[in-house]
Amino acid sequence: MSLLSLGRKEENCHCRGNAGEITEGLPKVVLVGSPNVGKSVVFGYLTGKYVTVSNYPGTTVEVTRGKGRLGDKEFEIIDTPGMYSLLPITEEERVARSILLDENPAVIVQVADAKNIERMLHLTFQLMEAEAPVFLDLNLMDEAGRLGMKIDTGLLEKELGIPVIATVATDGSGMEGFRENITGFKKKTGRAVKYDKAIESAAQRLQERLRGEYRISKRAIALLLLQDDPEIRSIVRERMKDDYASLEEIVEDTKKSYSQPLNYIITIARQREIMEIIKKVTTSSPAGTMDFRERLSRLMMHPLSGIP
Repeated sequence: MSLLSLGRKEENCHCRGNAGEITEGLPKVVLVGSPNVGKSVVFGYLTGKYVTVSNYPGTTVEVTRGKGRLGDKEFEIIDTPGMYSLLPITEEERVARSILLDENPAVIVQVADAKNIERMLHLTFQLMEAEAPVFLDLNLMDEAGRLGMKIDTGLLEKELGIPVIATVATDGSGMEGFRENITGFKKKTGRAVKYDKAIESAAQRLQERLRGEYRISKRAIALLLLQDDPEIRSIVRERMKDDYASLEEIVEDTKKSYSQPLNYIITIARQREIMEIIKKVTTSSPAGTMDFRERLSRLMMHPLSGIP
């Protein structure tokens, strides 16, 4: 049984293009990322057209699927709803995470807004912690350039430990390299966040006690338990039965070490790691100007001041 499967096929299919195209059995490429980063443009580039738009089982959230030929191979391409985090708040994020966990993707592409790279890297670190087969697409590089931002993607790739590509999907810039990253993809172990002693100790003890197989790493499961993820908690409780109480005890004991919620403590640790990277890989030109709408957008996208 899959980790979060709802056990029903997708429903209310609205077909566009050739509805008869068969994708069953093809390796899956899943596009993830927050809203308004250009995922649908990337999807159209890879597939040439929308094929099916259907509601995810038990929800009104639409998922778009198509088929694309990259090199000499065909892939099923899935455009997921917008998500900011693997710790879901909205129904769209829950659906996006379910697709990641249930559908065994060959490649996960995080499409990110280059000008908001600081905010985007939180999801990147979560995907790396989950040991997902991920590479990072820094899209909207033209908009970043207009703001005077420069990003050393080669150095960013070295810092993260996963493939990084820069694109402007609307005009096709960088998209040939994007396709090559999919066809030649090799999973890599990304950079790990080093949390403080109490969090690391709790995560290690949780991992050692977790039983069974999960679609993501046991370290990611442990961190989500510490962050009080209700779906993960329910799944682990079902698998662990009476032994689950020992996991709850670890989580509750760890909470006593902090005055703030563990989710906040873990997020701040990731933010520190991200800022170390940002200082190395980005530069800003004084010539770059930012209008009021852009300033407001970046404030709302900030991991602490923003509201997802």
